[in-house]
Order: sequence, then structure tokens, then C-alpha cells
Amino acid sequence: MSTISSSKLFHCANRRGKGMDSLRRLWLPLLAVSLLIPAQGTEVGEGVIQGVVLGEGRQPVRGAKVHAELKGVPMAKAIRYVETDENGLFLIDQLEFGTYYVASKKEEEGYGDTGFSFFNDQPVPTAQISDQHRVADVVINLGPKAGILTGTISDSATGKPIPAGFWLVQAKDRNKWMGTSAAADFRVLIPSTKEMEVKVSAPGYEDWVYPDPAIPSQVLRMDPGSEIHLEIQLKPAHDRRLLVSKFLIPEGYIGWLRVEYDVACFPSIPVEDGVRILRFAGSNVLETSSPMPEDAAERQYFSYAADGSERNLAADYRNGNGMIWRETPGSRGGKMRMFIFFVGTEEQSKIRPLTGFPPPACP
Repeated sequence: MSTISSSKLFHCANRRGKGMDSLRRLWLPLLAVSLLIPAQGTEVGEGVIQGVVLGEGRQPVRGAKVHAELKGVPMAKAIRYVETDENGLFLIDQLEFGTYYVASKKEEEGYGDTGFSFFNDQPVPTAQISDQHRVADVVINLGPKAGILTGTISDSATGKPIPAGFWLVQAKDRNKWMGTSAAADFRVLIPSTKEMEVKVSAPGYEDWVYPDPAIPSQVLRMDPGSEIHLEIQLKPAHDRRLLVSKFLIPEGYIGWLRVEYDVACFPSIPVEDGVRILRFAGSNVLETSSPMPEDAAERQYFSYAADGSERNLAADYRNGNGMIWRETPGSRGGKMRMFIFFVGTEEQSKIRPLTGFPPPACP
């Protein structure tokens, strides 16, 4: 969409007659802002993009997030969003002169980002600001609402909640795709009225796909604003050629634990019957000269008591008995050398602070 002046927008609306009265009323406050900004003495090099965001039925959308991207210039910092007011109006100031793509979203109401062709079949509106025209006006149409996938992702054997990655692609135009990460309790938008394919992946698990290739009749196509709930169970797919890592944790311990790998001055991890034994004793950090295992290697977690007995801490999440959370690898010097996890309840893992990671020191 090319840039249009405020006056042209007003006259265009006027020619459309009484059916556009409500839209004209939306633009009156916007036109007032246009007149005020030059009077306030906008500084050289600063421009303004303002406009209105409309949703279904051409109704203004309150609380939509809007961002402007300078055409031909890669984004080098976090995207700056502004939110629309109760009339769907927005204003982005302090912009360099140039041509901008202007896009919007309101995911909580089912509107995907119009800046992505994945959600938007129409050209992204543009706005041009210069020393001669410092204020540009834009109308953003959010278009039809997306379909909404909600549900949970869990380990099929233990019931443990698993965060995972979603790969979404339009079946009829595979150039339109999106990858995103999602929590175990997920909510993901997909374009409505399109045939879609979904793949869910997590390290150490088989991919879950829908529609199932073995069932040709399956089709995923959703109406605008409709919702499908999925209970996704991922099957473990550990590489049996790799050694199992068995973590032994003192009975009753609650808190964070960390393994530091590739620390030359510490002993290697002992191996018993094809299982690497990582025993924590008296410290929440275990240092070893052994390399960090591959993602496909199986991990096991047990608590150990003074009498030598062991209890599986990751066997029964379905009944609230799982005790291992937020498993996270980490790097030092550009190489993966750390592994961090929490022992306790999921609620405890959310409130216990995760402190810094001082580098290992040789004794």
C-alpha cells in the first residue's frame, strides 16, 4: 500500500457515503494529531507514522501491537512495539527518514503478525517519511482471525511435560512456513482456511506430525477463530549406541544442580555397565573432564539414601511425582560445556532463583 496523506484519506472516506461514517469518526482524532505534530516542531531526522488497526468487520482493535521496519535495513535490535488505544489508533515517533513496512498483531485475540506472509496474503502496508513529509498515515487490516491450536506436550512413557518446537507449513505453498518454540502447555496460531501441516520436535524424542502421512484422508484446515485442543505424547527416541547418563542426587535435596564438563583438572565420569554415573555429594556443582553427552543420549535421575537405596525421580509425572525440571544445556567459550536442572516440584522450580555460573576453578 502506498503512503496516503490525511486529507486524501478523509476525502476518500467522504465519497463512500454514510457507510463510512464510523471510519471517518475514527480518523478525526488521528487528523488532529497530524496537525499538532508539525506545530510542536519535530526535530530534523525524526518522523512519525500513525494510523488505525482494523479487525473483523472493519472494527478498530484495541491493544494491538504495531511495529515499523525500515525497508532494506536489517533489524539490529529488539523490535519496538506500540499499542493501539481504545479507538484502534497508534503513533510511532522518533523515526529516521525513509520507507517503512508497518505491521500489527494481537495474538491473544487470534490475529497473527501481518508482517509475515505466513499469516498475511496481502502486501504489507508501507509508509514514507521525509524532511518534507514527516508524518505518514497508515490503515492496517488484520484480516481474518487465525485458527488456534492449544493443548499439552508430554513424554508418552512418564507423562513429563515437555517444551518443544513447532514447525508449521502451508501445504499448498510450502514457501509459507513458521518455526516457533512452545511451552508444554501451548497455544499456537495457524492461518485459517489453509491446509496446514504441523511437526512437533524435542531433543531425544520422535517427531510428532499431523496430518499423519499414513492416513491420506486427514486434513488440517481451520475456520477463523476456531480452536482445536491436542494432547500430544512424544515417544522417547534415545540413541542406544550412546552411554546413558545417570544422575545420583542426595535424598531430600531440593534446588538447582549443575554439571561442568571438559574441565581438564577434574576426574572423568566413571562408567558402570554402559552407564555414566554422575554422583552429587556435598555440592550443587559436579565438575568433570569428560565431554558433554550428545542430546540423543538418555538421561536418568535417581535420589540415593544413606543405606544405598535409590528412587527414580523422573518416572511418574502423571500423578504429580516427577521431580526433574528445566533441563538446560549451557556453553562456555563457544562450546556446550554445562548442563543445569532443578530437583523438586514444578512450582518450586519457578520461584527458586537461578544464580550466576562462575567458571570452574582447579583445586
